Formats: sequence, C-alpha cells, structure tokens
Amino acid sequence: SDGIMVARGDLGVEIPVEEVIFAQKMMIEKCIRARKVVITATQMLDSMIKNPRPTRAEAGDVANAILDGTDAVMLSGESAKGKYPLEAVSIMATICERTDRVMNSRLDYNNDSRKLRITEAVCRGAVETAEKLEAPLIVVATQGGKSARAVRKYFPDATILALTTNEVTARQLVLSKGVVSQLVKEINSTDDFYRLGKDVALQSGLAQKGDVVVMVSGALVPSGTTNTASVHVL
Repeated sequence: SDGIMVARGDLGVEIPVEEVIFAQKMMIEKCIRARKVVITATQMLDSMIKNPRPTRAEAGDVANAILDGTDAVMLSGESAKGKYPLEAVSIMATICERTDRVMNSRLDYNNDSRKLRITEAVCRGAVETAEKLEAPLIVVATQGGKSARAVRKYFPDATILALTTNEVTARQLVLSKGVVSQLVKEINSTDDFYRLGKDVALQSGLAQKGDVVVMVSGALVPSGTTNTASVHVL
C-alpha cells in the first residue's frame, strides 16, 4: 500500500467502539515504522456539521492524532455537507499549527536495539546532526520518496526539503508531514545535488544565507541506497 487511512467511523462499525482509539494508535505507529503515509479521518470535528465551534473533546481528538504521528487529518461531512465548512477547515488548521509547536523529535523513541539498514541509519544520523547544530533544514535527494520518509519518521524540528526528478513522488510527498517536495529536472551527480539543494533552499525561503543545512543523498539512480549525510553552510 502507498498509505493508510484511519477511518474511525468505519472502524467503529467493525470493532467495539472502545477499541477504536487503540487501533488508531497502532496503525499510525506501524505506518511510521514502515515509512508509509497515514491519514486520520472521519468524525474529527463532527459537531461542526451543525455548529460553528467544535467541542473541546473534538479539538483534543485532532491534537492527539497529530501527537500520535499522523501525517494528515481529514474532514469529511464537516466540509462536504456541513453548515460551516470554511470555519471547520480554519479551526482544524489552527489546532494543527498549535500542536506542531509542541512536538519533539523522536530520536530516543525510535532508538530500538534492532540493526538498522544503511538508509535508516544515515537518515537517523542526519536528524541527530540537524538537532545538534540547530539546522533549520534537511535536504534529501529522493527518487521514490523512501529517503524523505525515512528522515520524517524521526520527526525532526527542521523542515525536510525533498528534491526529486519524479513527478509522481513530488505529488505523493505533499501528504508527508514536515516534507516540502521540489521537482527538479535532473540530478546527475552528488555535486549537482549539493548545488541544487542550496539554490532551492535559498530561493524557497526555507533557509537563509549563513544557515547550516544537512544534506542527505546516495546512489542517484532509481531505488538507490541513501548512504551519505553531510553538513553545509549556505
């Protein structure tokens, strides 16, 4: 699967209602470890179908899904048939922004004893380096999106800028939390990637002149192994 949608309304029909929250947390956690996109949906702000403000419990529900690590939260009836679609979107965005400010990286949380693959080890090291240097940006060269998601699973404070030559990958990464995708024409060498990464970082405003950025790359071929993380000053 390219990703998972946690549709709590449907889950509530299939399993006991008291089990839904635990099923949600389990699926989000498994998606994070498997580097898959996960969307939490249905009945997020259900009362806003008829009312201009959500209940406090609904606001907490949205925030908890974000704290669990979901990539995206989705409205359904609130925006499709509700009386206050714009307000629902605005309030959900406000909850997301506020919750993001208190989220910490998960380097310790994901520090289990199993042997890591090369890509995961390099990406984990890149996040740790970015945290130590307080770098505002991690730039990743990715063909299929796996490297960008391998960085994302550790929830770095830094924004992740994913450079890809694959249009499908660029679109898919839009759903990955904390990832900004940028489609580029070609990356023929590591030097090309470093040059492009610095240019895009500055042009996009994600980093400023003099900032430290961490750049992650590897074999620049389809499904290549990410094996290099380096530090650069713009």
